[in-house]
Amino acid sequence: MSTSTQTTWAEGTTARYLTLAAEILRDPTLTVDVTERDWVYAYTCRGCGDQASGYLKKVIHRGAQQHAEKCRAMPRPSTV
Repeated sequence: MSTSTQTTWAEGTTARYLTLAAEILRDPTLTVDVTERDWVYAYTCRGCGDQASGYLKKVIHRGAQQHAEKCRAMPRPSTV
């Protein structure tokens, strides 16, 4: 997927994976973000909210990528 839209990475984010929903909808905000703080790695899906954390960087990256490849969820729209 190629897009010219860039989204700002939150502080501490070290990697970002596009979800399946992001690819289908061409929405670059639907990502799984990997963060690192004090040697603890974590990922959070910006679509469904799934999270995981641990001390092994490669395990968290693998989990984030596997989740992103399957996640079709979209965040609930905000109400006005």
